[in-house]
Amino acid sequence: MGLIQIPEIRMNHDENIVSLRYEHITRIKYNEDTLEYIERIPNYVDYIWDSSIRGSSWAWISRGKVVGAFGVRYIWNGVAEMWMIPSKDIRNNAISLVRGAKILTDTAIYDYDIKRLQISVKVENDTAFRFAKSLGFGVESVMKRFGPEGADYYMMVRF
Repeated sequence: MGLIQIPEIRMNHDENIVSLRYEHITRIKYNEDTLEYIERIPNYVDYIWDSSIRGSSWAWISRGKVVGAFGVRYIWNGVAEMWMIPSKDIRNNAISLVRGAKILTDTAIYDYDIKRLQISVKVENDTAFRFAKSLGFGVESVMKRFGPEGADYYMMVRF
């Protein structure tokens, strides 16, 4: 199975979605959930970088600041998982970010024959839940005590 090679997207004069580089992950002003992951998961930033697939992981840049990173990684043929690290400032860029992420998600699903794209979302994280819904994901189940902090997560899928 090949890598998802999707071009960079220019959202407007000062917002872009670009191929992910390590420095993008380190430049994000992490939100509370990500800070909790960093505290609970040793070498979390390196884990994200090591598990991201070049060509299918991106950073959102707005006014020169990294406002998030996301990507798609294969589980096996036809099945992939989406991941995201939002910044504290993600809400300020919500409309363009959803629009760009939708383009990339749609392209990945249709061009690379993904039959199932899934994402896990912390039940308490309403912003992440709304973001996933806006990309066409629906709740498949609740995974009890799934997260590193012991929280419940939704398994959300898009077919």
